[in-house]
Amino acid sequence: MIISLPPVNTDLEAVGRRLRAIREARGLGLQQLADEIRLSQAELSMAEHGRRRLDSAQLHALTTALHVSPRIVFETTIDISRIRPL
Repeated sequence: MIISLPPVNTDLEAVGRRLRAIREARGLGLQQLADEIRLSQAELSMAEHGRRRLDSAQLHALTTALHVSPRIVFETTIDISRIRPL
C-alpha cells in the first residue's frame, strides 16, 4: 500500500498520519511505543492526529524506535508495504 499525502511536508496532520501508518506497519501499539519513547499515550496520540508538535528530540526518539530515517515522516509519499513488523 502506498500513501500519498499533500506536498506540504511539515503539515502536522500529514506527519501524524505517516507516523501512525509506520507504527502500525511495525506492529506496535500506541501505548507500547509511547512507553518506549517516554511520552504519554495521550501525547503520542495527539501527535498522530496532528494536534501536538514533537520537538526534535522526541521526533528522533520516535523514528529511532520505529527504525526509520527522520526524513521519511516528511516525505509526501511512502511505501508502507516496504515497512516490516519489528
